[in-house]
Amino acid sequence: MKKFASITLLIITLFVLAACGDSKKADIVTTMFPQYDFARQIVSDKMTVSLLIPPGAEIHDYEATSKDMVAIKESKLFIFTSLEIDSWINDETSIGGENTIVLNLSTAYELMEHEDHDHAVNHSNLLYNLAGDDHDDEEENRIHYWTDPTTAMQLIEAILESIIEIDPENAAFYTANAHAYIEVIEEIHHELDEYLRVYADSTIYFAGHNAMGAFAARYDLHIESLFTDFKPDADLTSAELINFVNEVKTANTSYLFIEELVEPKAANKIKDELAKDNFTLNLLVLHGYHNVSKTELEDGVTYSSLLQMNFDHLKIVLNGTSI
Repeated sequence: MKKFASITLLIITLFVLAACGDSKKADIVTTMFPQYDFARQIVSDKMTVSLLIPPGAEIHDYEATSKDMVAIKESKLFIFTSLEIDSWINDETSIGGENTIVLNLSTAYELMEHEDHDHAVNHSNLLYNLAGDDHDDEEENRIHYWTDPTTAMQLIEAILESIIEIDPENAAFYTANAHAYIEVIEEIHHELDEYLRVYADSTIYFAGHNAMGAFAARYDLHIESLFTDFKPDADLTSAELINFVNEVKTANTSYLFIEELVEPKAANKIKDELAKDNFTLNLLVLHGYHNVSKTELEDGVTYSSLLQMNFDHLKIVLNGTSI
């Protein structure tokens, strides 16, 4: 009898530990870092929030597991980025449980009008566009909509509305948190806008997949991808290396932006090749907010802190300002 009781207790203990270890089950389940951050800023400790994609993983290649689907079904609110990004979602109307609110963030904002600034451009530190194409791809901008801070503020409002629908009793608490966070992002946005007016129509170089078109369009920047159809973690051929090195030299820039969470093998190769001619190339991250590393997640990195980091890095490139 004692043996049976011990076995039963062991089974129950293992079941509880397994349930506790399933960190994806939560009141609010999200598919990408921005909405994860927005939701947790709003609810604080009144609800649990989980991020389906593991820290450091590539969002575009992610496929939901059976455990993910269970977590979504059992959640009160499921927030996803879009059907293009979360391509594993076949039917958003049936993915949630009976009591799950499903929020497609790509339908939760309107593009704010861009101000037509009369910019006084300082040409001394600009990086010129060698390809001659100054227009950001509108489709790419739409897909990566969250990189525009004015859109991000609208997304917070949309998430707040859904959270209040779940828990109306704490509406005042959630509203205060949401508006406080919007104020933080809005302050950085205004500082960015004012600062970048001086550098209107400037071009920065980027080694990787450019997901920052919406951000660039908001602040009248041009982002020229050095590797338009090339993976930054791939190996360069001799011809590609020579071509990219010459482009950097022609641009006469000391800075090349790189993606987050990607080993910049190609950019480092170019950097090493330029060093042979005593040409210093510095690599800086321009973060697209898709995901963060495990360490960053544990350290409490936020959308606003990443936005500030991007701003600081732009200052370095455009005006030689150190962090």
